[in-house]
Amino acid sequence: MTLPNEIRKPKQIRARQTREAILSATLDILEEQGIEKISTNLIAKTAGINIATLYKYFNDKYEILNELALSFSQKQSDLICNYLRNTPSDTPIKTVCYGMVDAIVEGTKKDRALVQLQRALMIYPDLHSAYQHTNVEIGKAMEPFLSAWKIRLKPSELETAMMCLGETFGVLQDLALSKSSRYDKNVINQLKRIVTAYYESHAKTSK
Repeated sequence: MTLPNEIRKPKQIRARQTREAILSATLDILEEQGIEKISTNLIAKTAGINIATLYKYFNDKYEILNELALSFSQKQSDLICNYLRNTPSDTPIKTVCYGMVDAIVEGTKKDRALVQLQRALMIYPDLHSAYQHTNVEIGKAMEPFLSAWKIRLKPSELETAMMCLGETFGVLQDLALSKSSRYDKNVINQLKRIVTAYYESHAKTSK
């Protein structure tokens, strides 16, 4: 006799595999042809499924792109937060700032459709709003470091500071990718200096 959970498990596995095939196919198209060529018909064909199957999982191509871009945004936040969690809070500002930038570059430089996903985060309002939300997570992870560096900011000031820094980071990251699909080193070096100077200026004014 077949138990209900034995039936459910293969179906769940197939559903996950189909969903991943759709997302993977979309990344392939983004990487090879760009966001302008994306359509649900092309995604379904590339994934090896029919269009009706695709619509069981996603309403349209924008929903697929949203999931990929938001996943990429969360990955960047996780890379920075993981770096901060594994770094002593009394580490010098320059070391931490350079380390955060390196964490993102090293953690994403081999990702497929890197340029297209980063650009989508900057262009589309809904995605950009979610991208800004990840700055809150990073701000919380930064609090022990700010305290060690004697940078004292009210919650509202910290939120504004992280938003401004996040916007700067995103724009320069986009510039680095526009010059090279795997990050332009010269732009990345400038980004490191800007992030460092940002925190150092706060440390000086907080003394």
